[in-house]
Amino acid sequence: MMKVLIVESEFLHQDTWVGNAVERLADALSQQNVTVIKSTSFDDGFAILSSNEAIDCLMFSYQMEHPDEHQNVRQLIGKLHERQQNVPVFLLGDREKALAAMDRDLLELVDEFAWILEDTADFIAGRAVAAMTRYRQQLLPPLFSALMKYSDIHEYSWAAPGHQGGVGFTKTPAGRFYHDYYGENLFRTDMGIERTSLGSLLDHTGAFGESERYAARVFGADRSWSVVVGTSGSNRTIMQACMTDNDVVVVDRNCHKSIEQGLMLTGAKPVYMVPSRNRYGIIGPIYPQEMQPETLQKKISESPLTKDKAGQKPSYCVVTNCTYDGVCYNAKEAQDLLEKTSDRLHFDEAWYGYARFNPIYADHYAMRGEPGDHNGPTVFATHSPHKLLNALSQASYIHVREGRGAINFSRFNQAYMMHATTSPLYAICASNDVAVSMMDGNSGLSLTQEVIDEAVDFRQAMARLYKEFTADGSWFFKPWNKEVVTDPQTGKTYDFADAPTKLLTTVQDCWVMHPGESWHGFKDIPDNWSMLDPIKVSILAPGMGEDGELEETGVPAALVTAWLGRHGIVPTRTTDF
Repeated sequence: MMKVLIVESEFLHQDTWVGNAVERLADALSQQNVTVIKSTSFDDGFAILSSNEAIDCLMFSYQMEHPDEHQNVRQLIGKLHERQQNVPVFLLGDREKALAAMDRDLLELVDEFAWILEDTADFIAGRAVAAMTRYRQQLLPPLFSALMKYSDIHEYSWAAPGHQGGVGFTKTPAGRFYHDYYGENLFRTDMGIERTSLGSLLDHTGAFGESERYAARVFGADRSWSVVVGTSGSNRTIMQACMTDNDVVVVDRNCHKSIEQGLMLTGAKPVYMVPSRNRYGIIGPIYPQEMQPETLQKKISESPLTKDKAGQKPSYCVVTNCTYDGVCYNAKEAQDLLEKTSDRLHFDEAWYGYARFNPIYADHYAMRGEPGDHNGPTVFATHSPHKLLNALSQASYIHVREGRGAINFSRFNQAYMMHATTSPLYAICASNDVAVSMMDGNSGLSLTQEVIDEAVDFRQAMARLYKEFTADGSWFFKPWNKEVVTDPQTGKTYDFADAPTKLLTTVQDCWVMHPGESWHGFKDIPDNWSMLDPIKVSILAPGMGEDGELEETGVPAALVTAWLGRHGIVPTRTTDF
């Protein structure tokens, strides 16, 4: 059912003729099966939109006589466009007043002006329904839209899967519970590959192909591949396509087990780039020296696995970005170094699929800028939308920027099919599609900024508590981040706990690991090489001194995790401190 939000100005009295006309319009919309939400002030309307209420049309009714009204309208539409960018906006008003108050900014923000005192309520309602219909037609991403349309056919299937749209589950009590728990739509859209009108995941045709092209545009790739076997499968796919048992490859020693499995499958011979580690046991970045061509060729000539291949150019290189603890590379600098060694670079960004959508991560991710500006090696990025975007488990993407060492489509697709399945769960595919659409346009920035804001609020709250408890001679946990930050615009320095929130949530330098800073503990780190991801929050338990020596007393992190678990809080990972 379509939904309209009508926001009436607090300056508009309900007993006026305009107020009565708005009431008649609301009745006309209801008669067309449109749900009408009414708000009697701009503040209330703003609160409704802030709660992520999904609407299909926003209507304003205001007098256009008060300066505050104009500003309120702009703020409200701005809030709407943060997450619901293309929702039609109607301004309901008196024609003479509207024309007198109209300006360029208002014309750009409003889709339609409805003369509430001249046109009939039925006519305006019809215009609104037509606009909402057009909006809904372009709202959903290609694959999810095609699946919904196909499901509406209510076909009789003579093909797999055997549960036949969920009916099979209803034949026993346990099956019925399972069916009712998940709902019928999941089973109706669980279909075999015989539905050729939808296209093919493995051949990248039809709605599946459209979905991948859409993902490539949003994530800044030349080509994207939708994967339903997790980023483990994505990593193995890339490795299978890039290397053979005669190849030398360069591998981040802090890699996921799927990278190790790729080495086993292909027989390629690795040399490792060894990352740093701090006093807390947190794995940090690989330093630039480890990425220098001379260093890597020396390792190739000295390793028992590769010494007979001295001088051979590695066919592939992989770096984990960011790490589980939130250490992000300046990917531009890392790429400039590594492309001297290999023509194929892979950034395993399973936990980092959101970086493109917020300027605080500028230059620290693989798919920087636009594909047309890329001039260099072929670059791969693997993302797990189910980890920190919004997709079902096992959903993954491979994004490719083609350059030197590019792999032709047929060869890459053979590797892709080897690690995929001929029986994909379409709900996973559709969730990948929706995850992309949620990051498209303004919503990508809005969603990432909301998470950064929440993470910074939490970090500052912990930092303030740490200051208060330690000032009283007691102890408390503290966040792993800078303890002092500097505003690069003014040069003013703040304690992290008291720094302006906007500074911490928008300025990258507040998170860059500079040489000589004791908080991060990575000795000899170069400047502008790594930053801490604000949303990867590590909490430090007492017990480890800044000199790397154990203190007399402390609290093991595992004990804290066990205590949190008893209270229904599950940290994503735990180390010693």
